[in-house]
Amino acid sequence: MPGPASASPLNLRRRFAVISLGVITIIALGLGWLMSHMLTQRMLQREGEVSMDFIQNLLLTDQSARYLSDPNDAELRARFLGSMAHIASMTEPVRANAYQTDGTVIWSTDRALVGRHYPVNDELDEALGGKLVVHSGQSHAGDLDKGEHVGLAQYTSFFVESYIPILEPQTRKVLGVMELYKVPLQLNAAIQEALIQLWLACAASAVGLFVALYWTVARADRVMRDQQTKLSESQTLSTAVELARAVAHNLRNPLASIRVSAEMLQAGDVAAADLAEHSADITASVDRADRWITELVRVSQAPQLQSEVVLPSKVIAECLNEMAPEMNRRGIRWTVPTEEAPAIQAHTAMLRQILISILANATDVMPDGGDIAVTWSRTADRLVLQIVDSGPGIREDVRQALFRPFFSTKSGGLGIGLALVKRMVEQWAGEVSLSRAPVRGTCVQLTLPLAAIATQMKE
Repeated sequence: MPGPASASPLNLRRRFAVISLGVITIIALGLGWLMSHMLTQRMLQREGEVSMDFIQNLLLTDQSARYLSDPNDAELRARFLGSMAHIASMTEPVRANAYQTDGTVIWSTDRALVGRHYPVNDELDEALGGKLVVHSGQSHAGDLDKGEHVGLAQYTSFFVESYIPILEPQTRKVLGVMELYKVPLQLNAAIQEALIQLWLACAASAVGLFVALYWTVARADRVMRDQQTKLSESQTLSTAVELARAVAHNLRNPLASIRVSAEMLQAGDVAAADLAEHSADITASVDRADRWITELVRVSQAPQLQSEVVLPSKVIAECLNEMAPEMNRRGIRWTVPTEEAPAIQAHTAMLRQILISILANATDVMPDGGDIAVTWSRTADRLVLQIVDSGPGIREDVRQALFRPFFSTKSGGLGIGLALVKRMVEQWAGEVSLSRAPVRGTCVQLTLPLAAIATQMKE
C-alpha cells in the first residue's frame, strides 16, 4: 500500500486573494445596496416633508383646510379652490388629489376623478391616520393599477407619490389628505448622482481594503517563507548530524567485534580453528556493517518506498541472529513465540532496520545481562508486536523529546529516532508507542496492518 499522498503546499496569497475578494465584494455590494436604499428613502422622505410643510402652510394661511370636513360652506370652498389653484399651477406635480376622511376625492387636477371613492388604498389609509406616506417607482404604460392613477400612463419615468395628511392646527385632527403625484426630474437627477458617488465610494473602499489586506498578508507570507527556508536548512543540518550519530551508533557493535577478532589474531599463537572463527567473525561483522549502511540509505528514501507483504517472524529471527554475538557476550537472554506471526503490510528492509535499532538499544541499556522478550498478538485487522527489555526503563523527563528526529538515549531511546520510526510505521497505516514495561524496563510496541486487510485498503 503506497504512503499517503503529500499535501500540496498552501498558497497563502492566492487563497487569501480569492476568499478576501469574494467576502469584500459581497460586503461592499450589501452595504452599497443598503445605503442606496436608505439614501433614496431619506431624500424622498425629505421631499415629502417639504411638500407637507408647503401645503399645510398654504391651507392654514387662508384657513381653507376646514373645507375638507365642511364641503358645503361656499366661502371655504372659494378659499380652498384658490389654494388649489396654486398647486395646480406648479410644474412638477403631474396630478394632485384632495381626499375627505372617507376616502372620497373632493378635488383633483383631473376633474374626472372628483367624487370618486377608492375603498382599497393602503397608503391613503396610513395618511388618514396622520402619517406622511412617500413611495417611488417607475411608471410604465399598463403598469398603473391604482384607480387614482387612471390617465397617468403617458408619464413613463421615475415618479414620487406623496400622501400628505392635512391637520387641524389646534387639535391636530386629520381633516383630509392631499395626494401629490410628481415626476421630479431634478430630484431624480440628484438621487442618481448621489447613488453614483455612493457606489464609487463603496468600490474605492473595497479596493483600498483589499489592497491593504493583501499587501499585509503578502508581506507576512514572504516573511514566513523566508523563516521556513531558514528552518528547513537548520533542520537539514540537524538531521545530517543526527544521522551521522545514528550511523556511528549502529556501526559501533560490528567494529567492536572486528577489533576483538583482530586483537586475537595479533596474539600469534592462535589455533587454526580459532583463526577461521575470528576470520569468519570479521567477515560477518563487515557484512553486517555494510548491510546497515545500505539500509540507512534506504531509510533516507523512506517516503519513496512501496510497502510489501512481510513475514515478521522471519525478519525477527534474522535480527536476533545478527545481534546474537553481542547479546551472548553481555549475557542477555531472549525469547520469541514458537508460532508464526501472520503476514503484515510493511517493508522488509525498513522493518529490519527498526527492529535492529530497538534490539541494539535494548542491548546497550543492559551491559550486565538481562532479558529481551518479543511477543505478538493479533486483533481483527492488526498485528501488535512488542519488544520488552528488563533494563532500567525510560525516564519520564525524556518522554517529551522522544519523537525528535534521531533522538537517542541510553535509557531506551531508538537509535534511528522515534520520529523517523513513527513516520515509516504510519506510512504503512500503523502505529508506534514506547512506554515503561509493566514490571521493569521498556516496552516498544508496533501496531501494523495485516497483509490481507492492507491489500483491501489499497484496493
